[in-house]
Amino acid sequence: MLQLDAVLFEQVLFNLLDNAAKYSSVDTVISIRSWRERNQVLLQIADEGEGIPAAELKASSTNSNRAQKGDHVRPAPGWGLPSRAASSRRCRAAIFAANRSDRTGAVLTIQLPIPAAANKLDTAA
Repeated sequence: MLQLDAVLFEQVLFNLLDNAAKYSSVDTVISIRSWRERNQVLLQIADEGEGIPAAELKASSTNSNRAQKGDHVRPAPGWGLPSRAASSRRCRAAIFAANRSDRTGAVLTIQLPIPAAANKLDTAA
């Protein structure tokens, strides 16, 4: 069990998926996977777009600028990574952005802590 604001988390998740779709070609795959690692749940969204330019990736942790991708991508109406990160903190989560190592594309990982009470329930079962 996770402890989070479901409405806010849905908005964060929607924005991450929406951006993955905006910055990827129609014929590419957007994958979503999740797993438990110790006292956290990780949710990862990976696309096959152009990825995040290194300068923009670094800047994304300090301001709300979007990566500049050229005229073929419609402008995003929503949040930059810092805004999503701020919202995710209210969900007790963290978002990490990187480029894929296996091909072109971005990978965003949401880290959600499992409350201590939930861990006790898991070990009691």
